[in-house]
Amino acid sequence: MTTTQVDLDRLRPVITAMVRQYGGPAHDIDDLLQETWLSLQTVKFDPDRGDWPTLCRVVARRRVHDYYRKTASNGSQCNGGKADSLEALTATQGDSAVHGCVDDDTGRVDAADELRQVLGVLHLVQDALGMDAGRVETFLRLHLVYDGDTTAASAALGVSVNSLRSLSRDVVALAQVIRAALEAPEDAPSIVATVASVPSAIGRHAPVYLGAAQRAGGVTAVDAHALARITGTPRNTVRQYWSRIRVLARAAAWAFQYKGWPAADQDQLFPGDL
Repeated sequence: MTTTQVDLDRLRPVITAMVRQYGGPAHDIDDLLQETWLSLQTVKFDPDRGDWPTLCRVVARRRVHDYYRKTASNGSQCNGGKADSLEALTATQGDSAVHGCVDDDTGRVDAADELRQVLGVLHLVQDALGMDAGRVETFLRLHLVYDGDTTAASAALGVSVNSLRSLSRDVVALAQVIRAALEAPEDAPSIVATVASVPSAIGRHAPVYLGAAQRAGGVTAVDAHALARITGTPRNTVRQYWSRIRVLARAAAWAFQYKGWPAADQDQLFPGDL
């Protein structure tokens, strides 16, 4: 095992992209480069069992995530880019890469396995429900090829920055719903509870809107206008979230069917076909 030279010039674009994603100031970049360098001094690396540049990028991204997570807990106004990142698709987000060797990084292996499973089911869901097949591929290009840099990806892919951000939010929410459905207990699977588990405003609105839809006869029985009247929620707020919640509910219902455990509330939410 050896300690390998850290090339900060190669890491600067990675950290710069992450800082932009979080909406952080440019002066954070040098500080985070220094934090990354310090973390990498503790890593013992076996060149026969891993790829050093890849590990450096993983540690750099983790240092940025850690920094802005801590900053957000202290009242930062950064935009919380982690919610739209590849890491948000998995529950396993440990930092063993910093403390252990590449060949013994079980946290990253578990996360990779979970990510493959979630993305596999996500592709099946979008095919079965007739969703846009290009969203997941564009999301993966954004985060695997352009490392989350929406400006660079926008120029290369011909997609606006705002569209990329919206697409990322949608794909992450879908993946989170699918992951929750795959992990749900067999004895009481619930579409409402699964969509409500999404850690964003969607999750907060889902029980109210889907509960109203259940009482009204199903997801297709109500539109944004009816939901606003039933729930007393401003119509613009309902319009902002209802179409996305409806898509997530369909995805959750299909994921439960895929597992062979139809949700207890499926007939109430989708009395016909998905």
